[in-house]
Amino acid sequence: MNSHDQLAAGAASARRDSPPPRRKPIHPRTALTAVLVVVLGAAGAAAATGTAFSAISTHYEVIRQALMKDSAAGVREHAQAIQFIASRLSQDFSAASAGVAESDARAVRELLPEIIECSGALAAADGLAAVRTAFAELTMPLVRYHRLVQGARPVVAYCPMEKKSWLQPDEAIGNPYAPSMLRCGEIVQR
Repeated sequence: MNSHDQLAAGAASARRDSPPPRRKPIHPRTALTAVLVVVLGAAGAAAATGTAFSAISTHYEVIRQALMKDSAAGVREHAQAIQFIASRLSQDFSAASAGVAESDARAVRELLPEIIECSGALAAADGLAAVRTAFAELTMPLVRYHRLVQGARPVVAYCPMEKKSWLQPDEAIGNPYAPSMLRCGEIVQR
C-alpha cells in the first residue's frame, strides 16, 4: 500500500468513526416559506388546469375540513393560496378562466377585490373564533361567485342555528361553524 492509499484509508476510517456533522435547525420562517412555495405552486397548477373557481374551491374545502375538526391547521396557507388565485385572476381576467359566461364576467370581476380582501383577513386571523368569523366573511362573496359558475361546482349549505352559509363538495352536511353540530344545516343552492 503506498502513502496515498494509506492516507485515503485513514480518512475513510476517520469518517466512519466520527459522528455525522450536525445540521442547523430550520428557521420557522424558512419552513413557512417552503410550505408557501409548495401550496402556491399547487394553486398555480390547479388554476392552470381548471377554472379559478375550481382552484379556490379546492383550498376552501381544505379550510372547511380543518374547521370541522375544530382546527386551524393549514388555514393560513390555504387562505393565502385563495388570495393568490383571486389576485392572479384579477390581473389576467377572462370569463373562461373564471369559469363563467361572458355575460357574467363583469360581476365576477367586481367580486374579486372582496375575495382577495377576505382571504387575506382569513390568512391573518388568529384563533379558531377569528378564523371562523373570517371564513364566514370569505364565504359571502364566494357564494355570489358560485351562482355564476358554469359546470360542476360545490353546493351551498346553510346553518339556521349559526345563521351562516358555506360551500361543500357534496350534499352530506359538514358544518364548519359548530363542531358540536357537524350535521346541522341544509343545502340551499346546487
